Amino acid sequence: MNKSRTHDYISARSQNPAWVLLASRRAPLVIACLQSLFEDAYDGVLFDDALHALAEMLAPHANDEQYEIDPKRLPQLAIRELRQWISRSLVIERGGRIYATDALQAAITFVEGLDNRMMTSTASRLSVVQREIERLESGLNPDAGERIASLERRVNQLQKELAAAKQGDVPTLNTGEAIERIREIYTLATGLRADFRRVEDSWREADKALRHNIINDRQHRGNIVDQLLDGHEALLDTAEGRVFESFQAQLRESIDLELMRARLREILSHDASAKALTPQQQNDLRFLVGRLVNE
Repeated sequence: MNKSRTHDYISARSQNPAWVLLASRRAPLVIACLQSLFEDAYDGVLFDDALHALAEMLAPHANDEQYEIDPKRLPQLAIRELRQWISRSLVIERGGRIYATDALQAAITFVEGLDNRMMTSTASRLSVVQREIERLESGLNPDAGERIASLERRVNQLQKELAAAKQGDVPTLNTGEAIERIREIYTLATGLRADFRRVEDSWREADKALRHNIINDRQHRGNIVDQLLDGHEALLDTAEGRVFESFQAQLRESIDLELMRARLREILSHDASAKALTPQQQNDLRFLVGRLVNE
């Protein structure tokens, strides 16, 4: 077990783009630069803008021996650094623009987590887990009596809440509960973009494999089409693929997305949002729908 795990980690350290970046000499500079570039980018970043930003980021550290930066060759170093990360799939280049990948987000998330004291195992998360356990158990249980009992419990609870609301009794979350729930939503919501990037990464790998087969195997066109369709179905059957397909369905129902935008605005207008999230995190939620659409 330990030997297998060690082998996997050694392999990941040399092949996983996120790990390679984190282990590199200039990791702090590259991560800080790319993170700042992509924070407000809705459709990637121009390649030339990225080069300029990276050169500016490297310049103040030219006299620091640990980074090995020649101040007379900043543009050349910037382009070599950026090309290196493109070749390692940390970022991708398309149409003169570069785009973040799931690997870059993984590296950023790790670094941010080093100083992130936000409690993740909150009471709200516990309640979510408990509720999903109940729903899963009910969905797996073929017993009609158990299913009826579960539904009746939910209906009774809703009827009690409805009766209370009609009497003007509308309890709201206290500040502590609101902060927990807002952070929970932020964690879940921001993970969606990473899911979409994993779909893109998977699609790119499938495309590369298909091209390789076309060139090397000289297969019949019908076989190639079958491979393409099978690969498409396989990608949609992954966890991130199902999330992506679900969101694509929502795109066709624009009213759902408009309601999502409106609800997020309402949440962010609450006083607890400023206590739960940093200004950048609030901004991330504010533009979440638009960024998901772009992804």
